[in-house]
Amino acid sequence: MKVSFRGIYTLEEFYQALFEEHKKFEELGIKHISRVQLYYTPVDQYGDPVIPRDPDTGEPLEGWKSNGAYHSAAHDYGL
Repeated sequence: MKVSFRGIYTLEEFYQALFEEHKKFEELGIKHISRVQLYYTPVDQYGDPVIPRDPDTGEPLEGWKSNGAYHSAAHDYGL
């Protein structure tokens, strides 16, 4: 499945838009997902592209891998 967000967002606006989409998942009966990939175009407030750079090396960043949200041991054991 694919979800598209159009327009220019601040990070806070995007987080809110993504949060609001959880209602659509609920409507569709979707409770779990896997293999999530997020593609985005970094831009300035005018919509002009910007290049994120590694703060240590200054090299351009293409992206990164995330392990997702932290799950406590209590969650794992159903406590």
